Amino acid sequence: MKAKNRKVKRMTAIFMAAAMSMTLLAGCGGKTLTEEELSFCQTDIGTLTAPDHVKIVGLGESSHGASEYQQMKAEVFKALVKNNGCRTFVIEGDFGGGLKVDAYIHGGEGTAQEAVAELGFGIYRTKELAELADWMRSYNAEAAEGRDLHFYGMDMQRYDNNKEYLFSVLDEAAPELSEEYKEIFSQLTDDNRYVLDNSVLEQAKTDALALLKAMDEKEEEITAVSGKRDFAFARECANSIYESSELYASGTDYNSLRDGHMAEKVEWFVSQGDGSLIFINGHNGHIGKSSVSGYTCLGARLTEAYGDGYFAIGTDAAATRFNSQKDSGGFEVMEVKNKNDLNRQLDKLQGDYYYLDFSEVSEDSGWQEILNSSQKITSLNVGIAGWQKISKMFYTQAVVPSADFDGMIVFREVSPTTIVD
Repeated sequence: MKAKNRKVKRMTAIFMAAAMSMTLLAGCGGKTLTEEELSFCQTDIGTLTAPDHVKIVGLGESSHGASEYQQMKAEVFKALVKNNGCRTFVIEGDFGGGLKVDAYIHGGEGTAQEAVAELGFGIYRTKELAELADWMRSYNAEAAEGRDLHFYGMDMQRYDNNKEYLFSVLDEAAPELSEEYKEIFSQLTDDNRYVLDNSVLEQAKTDALALLKAMDEKEEEITAVSGKRDFAFARECANSIYESSELYASGTDYNSLRDGHMAEKVEWFVSQGDGSLIFINGHNGHIGKSSVSGYTCLGARLTEAYGDGYFAIGTDAAATRFNSQKDSGGFEVMEVKNKNDLNRQLDKLQGDYYYLDFSEVSEDSGWQEILNSSQKITSLNVGIAGWQKISKMFYTQAVVPSADFDGMIVFREVSPTTIVD
């Protein structure tokens, strides 16, 4: 037994040494561009403008827990509001929770911190996102009729806020239907969603479809009381209940199904809009145009549906300090570093970041060499274990930038978000 333990320890040490060597070697070498080539790098995000033919702009983030990424989604959105007339902000957060934020930015009660906490993820309980909500609220207070901003969520992993909005509409417009489905959906809650038996989830799917049919049959009378918009959003809340139940019953197809439903949500927002540009944001792995994680991602689906009408922007940083979520739900600050040919260019630039629109360098051979080759960019979800920092295989993802994105915002370093309890 002791000999076996010594062998395991020895093999572990060999693996760790090899991983460290690979990490060190990965940071060596690389391509550095000329001053003329670097002149294509844009440092004023306020001038960022989407091409006229674009319907949806997606902004990815390589970590959910970094302040600069959350601040950048606000800055990109503000630029698109100013330069493209964009009025819709869609986040990788709960659909029903997003409606709470939308109510807040239209003068609703409470605080911005309370509103963003409804999005369903601890990573969004931040000062940075609350500041965006407050900016949107101030903007709407002065906006002309029909020019107000909206804040929505495209995720479907929660029940409570979807049920709340749904029944607030049905209570007024179809009270008998409301009481019936309050009882039917009583087991479906955020607290127990992970422990529901598959038979309960399958029945929930059947019940949600029955409710959708009943709402469609009563559309005229519900609309007469609540209006077309409230009916449409209440119906989509019922659809979110179906999608959530389907998701939790799906097993190994979870990621593919989730991205599929997020794509459907984005297409639904397009159908409900006035034709103005829509801004979406989420992890790079969702926003990118190619499926690099083994399933068909949101961005790939939007590319298939809209072609070059979908414009994807990725992000990366050479050094990432971020809030990593622990199993307990709390956060701890982690740090990883990753050098590639994209962030290496900052060694010759003065600013903290740059934005590159890939179409601007389509004729530049130096940039094309970088953009058409595999680059390992940082890829962190909500958290990482301390031991995983030993090797980049645990916190990077190989992408070909030109295949995945239409542009990138690259940082020298990013720092942790400010969590608001």
